[in-house]
Amino acid sequence: MTSRREFRAALAFGLATSLAVTPARALVTLNDGHDKIFVSGSMSVSRDSNIFANSDNKGDFVYSTSLSAEYTRRAGWIGVNANAGVSSSRFGTLEGQDFDNPSFGLEFTKQSGRTTGSLTFSAARESRADASVNVRSSSWNIPVGLNFKYPIAGTYTLAGSLGYSSRRYVDETAFASLTSISASLDVFHILTSERDMLVGYRYRHNETSRDTSSADHAFSLGINGKLIRGVSGSLRVGYQVRIPRTALGEQAAIKSWTISSPASFSISKKLNLNGSIGKDLAITATDSFVDTTTATIDTQYAYNSHLSFTASATYGDSKFLGESGRVVLTGATPAVFDFDGTLLVPAFPAVLGKHRHDNYFTWSANLGYSLNEHFKAMLTYSWFKNWSTIEFADFVRSSWTLSLSSRW
Repeated sequence: MTSRREFRAALAFGLATSLAVTPARALVTLNDGHDKIFVSGSMSVSRDSNIFANSDNKGDFVYSTSLSAEYTRRAGWIGVNANAGVSSSRFGTLEGQDFDNPSFGLEFTKQSGRTTGSLTFSAARESRADASVNVRSSSWNIPVGLNFKYPIAGTYTLAGSLGYSSRRYVDETAFASLTSISASLDVFHILTSERDMLVGYRYRHNETSRDTSSADHAFSLGINGKLIRGVSGSLRVGYQVRIPRTALGEQAAIKSWTISSPASFSISKKLNLNGSIGKDLAITATDSFVDTTTATIDTQYAYNSHLSFTASATYGDSKFLGESGRVVLTGATPAVFDFDGTLLVPAFPAVLGKHRHDNYFTWSANLGYSLNEHFKAMLTYSWFKNWSTIEFADFVRSSWTLSLSSRW
């Protein structure tokens, strides 16, 4: 049965490859070029050495396809971007992990006039291996966002955002669905023609399906524009206070400093170097608070109009601060209990804080080939190593992927 399944997947991949290079679909242009419709398709085959991102190290071949349609409108003050698609993956031997994930998106943009900004809506189903809980999960993700920028007077500009996001897990017995509402406000002051100073405040309110919640208050200062000679980007440093709340009432506040610092450096016309440092509080799929710190560097090199090479490396530190009052570790076998003593998830892997601290390092390399604007191919290799105080979460994961895509 396994060999037949792999043969069918390989045959489907070969047929899809032949279709990708055939101009079966064309770009549609309407309203004197103001409205455009694109159709994209892709297929890939990959070998993943660790499908679940844990110490069991179960690997498999994965055969994937995707099909999407995009609509853009550029007329008047308001621009419109819309898309809809579906991605599918079939596993060589782990049949229960197959998935078909739809996605939808809609964006309105205003880039002229005194007030500029965007309003975005999207919804997508996601299936992934989550390194913070070391199992695969499926969820519906629905983010909504409003961003705006308005020059107040003179050298001052006001920028802000309002956001809503929902991550709803298919299995809410093992995972905690999360809903977040956020708002931020920044004031920019022009220092020079190349650099701005900023002062900002951000508020976030989080609620989970386990009747827990938290409120974040973060204050920050930063610089935007030219950081040093040849390097542009932004540097934002701040202080954050998170106040958790459970059925037992308000818990002790979690305090931490934050940083966000994306930057880029153009070495030549063909070679660019990008880097970023980030530190923030996150919430895992099991309703655990994590203080995460990451440092990333990546480079892109365009050999010519057909060949390109990209590479990236990231180091991260994750300090698990504990779940919202529900976790009791019972020796080597943990169990998750509700406040009334009900056993929620028996024999769940020991991946729940506070006794966990992770460090990880990952790197990847991509070789891309563009035949023309309609057909592209890419070969990717990635390697991920997670060091954890929990044995089950100590693992290595590597994968290679060959993908082909066409856009019309």
